[in-house]
Amino acid sequence: MPRLYSRTDGGRRAWDSQDRLVPLDCRRVLGFVGHDTAPRDIREKLGWSEAAVDEILKELEQGGLVKSVETGPDKSGLDFTGNFLVADIEAAQQRLREDLDFTGPLSADDLRAAREKK
Repeated sequence: MPRLYSRTDGGRRAWDSQDRLVPLDCRRVLGFVGHDTAPRDIREKLGWSEAAVDEILKELEQGGLVKSVETGPDKSGLDFTGNFLVADIEAAQQRLREDLDFTGPLSADDLRAAREKK
């Protein structure tokens, strides 16, 4: 499962102070970790392999300098693999238009009747 990484307060302090206790390659990766950073983005910026970046991120997480959250499958992707008819969509749109038609006349009697229904 893909993960997103965020720098912790300890990671921010290590980055800000350029703490030499943190190896240089780890500091390089740490510098690219912001809030909800994908490892792919770090790999693209550094030009490193997936294995190298993943190993350093795991090391940083074990040291408490970054934290990660697991991401699920992309639920924003639309699935158009099923069958649908344009006529069904047009009919649904028409029903919505009819339900939301506020163009007709509205009298004081109509307003009173609506208020009394409450």
